[in-house]
Amino acid sequence: MKFKIISIVLMSGVLMFSCSDNSGGGSGSPVDVSGKVQGGYRHLPISMKSDSTKLVVYRGDYVKFYIDDQGKAQIEYPLDIAELGVSVVLKDNTLDQPFFKMKITGSYQFTIGDKVGEIEVVELRQSNYRELGAEEAWKIVMKNPPLLLDVRTANEFSRGYIKGAILIPLQDLQARAGELEQYQNQPILIYCATGNRSTTASKILLDKGYKDVMNLRMGIMGWASKGYNIQFQ
Repeated sequence: MKFKIISIVLMSGVLMFSCSDNSGGGSGSPVDVSGKVQGGYRHLPISMKSDSTKLVVYRGDYVKFYIDDQGKAQIEYPLDIAELGVSVVLKDNTLDQPFFKMKITGSYQFTIGDKVGEIEVVELRQSNYRELGAEEAWKIVMKNPPLLLDVRTANEFSRGYIKGAILIPLQDLQARAGELEQYQNQPILIYCATGNRSTTASKILLDKGYKDVMNLRMGIMGWASKGYNIQFQ
């Protein structure tokens, strides 16, 4: 696995973010992903001094753009990503920004005020990470059960969960990952509703040194669609 240091390069008015959120391993080249995950959200700093910004995030990330211009009074900036149906307002000098989920891979143009940028959504790929369909996951659970980690909300969990699952909502996972420390070298199967939040949760655990992380690709909805057992509180 190749590791890359954080670098920010400003050339010809174009600000390029490169961050050591290493997703290398497995097939393909390592990908430098922008920003940092905090509290289950990927925070993406934007400088209004640049003409254009290139960002890379994972499919499944819940992202928050925030304006990173120091010393200015609070100003509102409209953020639009037309292809994703995103139209929100950002405020300068605050992390309390609206968020949205990156569901589909691809490259999308965005505007913040009169600034133009591009956000690329990529799949998570690492040698110790796998995405499983419901049938493959069911066979593993029946033969040699891994730790099952549910990263939905408590309300979602109460409406049905996979038997034996531990609930740690995605927004709490970074702070509570130590509760899973005894499983760091054992297989962990993570699921959410449809396979997006579980991708972000997988990366959080991988970054903390967990050795065998699996993601239920279509989440508990895919599991239920195959007729596999769902428990209720």
